[in-house]
Amino acid sequence: MPGTTRTVYADESHSTGENLLDPAQPVFCAAAVYVDDGLAQQVVDAVRAKLPSGHGEPKYTALSKTPHGRAALLSAFDSLSGATIQAYVAHKQFMITTKMIDVLVVELAHETGYNMYADGAAIALANLLHAGGRLLGDATSFDRLLQTFVDAARKRTRASADDLFAAISAYQATTKPEFSEVSGLLQYTRTQADSIIAEIASGRVLDNLDPAVPCLVEACRGMARAIGDFALIHDESKTLARHAEQLLAVHELEDPARPGQLLERLPLTSIGFSDSSTVPQLQIADWVAGAVRQWAAQKATRLADPFAEELEALAMTWCLGGIWPDLSVVENPRRLEPELPDRT
Repeated sequence: MPGTTRTVYADESHSTGENLLDPAQPVFCAAAVYVDDGLAQQVVDAVRAKLPSGHGEPKYTALSKTPHGRAALLSAFDSLSGATIQAYVAHKQFMITTKMIDVLVVELAHETGYNMYADGAAIALANLLHAGGRLLGDATSFDRLLQTFVDAARKRTRASADDLFAAISAYQATTKPEFSEVSGLLQYTRTQADSIIAEIASGRVLDNLDPAVPCLVEACRGMARAIGDFALIHDESKTLARHAEQLLAVHELEDPARPGQLLERLPLTSIGFSDSSTVPQLQIADWVAGAVRQWAAQKATRLADPFAEELEALAMTWCLGGIWPDLSVVENPRRLEPELPDRT
């Protein structure tokens, strides 16, 4: 109906906040669904009918553990062929290396007038560090470096810049000559580390490592390409509630990758929160997020997971992409798109 605002529902799977090194949860996923009220209720009711009485809310984690639950999920997904579904994932350990490069090395380069985003150098360096970190230096020392960075970048932990640079130096002492130039860039970023740690400690920077916001943003952008602007309802989330106002006004903020330009407007007319137990679309969003996350986790860990393999065709259809390692960007950098000429 003309003039009617569409409503999209979103949820996430395996959120550990800024704790990006939980070995049991290596991948995060945000998912957004646009599905008719009647169809959503019908699909959820059909799943409930396949479960024992008293089962409670049919969450993905519980459903995916039993044969009956997995069959119910696959049947539900088959019924959603007419829905619009978008998902975005984050490889949590890779996100640590991207953040280290972003807040340390990229900031150092920026002070010299070099924009590492413009020519793809930032993402290429993050991929080199992620891929070579444990292979071309001592694996235990590299893991300790990642953990110390996470601790230093979280407000509630007490790792200092001194701790971080002790970990950087300890790791650097173990690297092979061909890799020491890559990892060694971190040693020149003490000023940048002092700055970002102070910003986090003061509360001016919140949830710096949490993948919830960047993944949701990308899922929403993908949804908008399919249906246009929409109102967003998300399952209850303290992190997203803290950032809701900023997300609605993101187009008023400067784009760090394009100095002097503003960020692109998000296609959201409003952001609200609700309880998934009472909203069938949020239950479906939970299932989608869980399915895509399980498929992606199998890719990340390379551990056998027959159900993840069954989900692959659907997951690949729904998943827009992710914060994910890709060594191809080292030889073929992902440069920023050139600015279009002014046609006005």
